[in-house]
Amino acid sequence: MRTGYSVQSVDEYRALKKAMALYAKHEYKFDDETISAIATKIGRSVKDTKEIIRAGIDSTHYTDFYRKYADEDGENTAEDVTVDTTSNSERLFFKQWQAETLFSAYEALDYREHSMVADHLGFCPECYGIYELGKDENGKPIKLLRKWKAYIDLAAEHMLSSPDTAFQIVNGAYDKMMIELAIDEYIHIVELRLTSADNNSVTYEYCADHSNDWGEIRHTFGEDDYDVVRYIYADRKGDFYFAAAGEWMIRIANEKSVSKYAVIQC
Repeated sequence: MRTGYSVQSVDEYRALKKAMALYAKHEYKFDDETISAIATKIGRSVKDTKEIIRAGIDSTHYTDFYRKYADEDGENTAEDVTVDTTSNSERLFFKQWQAETLFSAYEALDYREHSMVADHLGFCPECYGIYELGKDENGKPIKLLRKWKAYIDLAAEHMLSSPDTAFQIVNGAYDKMMIELAIDEYIHIVELRLTSADNNSVTYEYCADHSNDWGEIRHTFGEDDYDVVRYIYADRKGDFYFAAAGEWMIRIANEKSVSKYAVIQC
């Protein structure tokens, strides 16, 4: 079915295996002299030998239709690796829903944030496409992949004081998008704002899902844990927003950086 060459019996399959073994022994040469030598040893014509070897070569480029594995109960089973799930209606619905939700949060940004995020990530702010029209070396129109722009380029184009300013604007826009998604209950986030820092420790207030209910958490440098000074209501109910905040504080302490404000996704 794959090659047009039929193998109709066990003997034919043995001939195929022998031909491929000889083909490998001859260092995978496909010249007339090598094919004639293999044909003589397997007792087939040169024409049939060529078809046999081509079929063997093609077979090495395919995987089995069924992948075998043991399930969680230890039972052997198999699945069809050719199944196409890309047209699954549920997957397509949620993929579209996810994209619409994300771009709705993006559209809520102000004009400069809107433009700079698109330029930095390399997509069109109007159609969200990642290609633009260009010309090849012969002057013919072609589609070109949009190039993402570094912060130094964004600073120059938008007349900003430095690349750091561009970085702050773009990442501030990401924070705004996450807050928007959290308010609409699509994701969960923790906001952190610095309250104090010295040579020994750092203290942040933390808030879940932009609820304006602020708790407090402290990390002492050199330790691998944190202390919750004041829990938020969601954590008192059994959630673990404080853990996400505490782990983030330990990580930035290890990186020897202290941010005044941060938004992290749980």
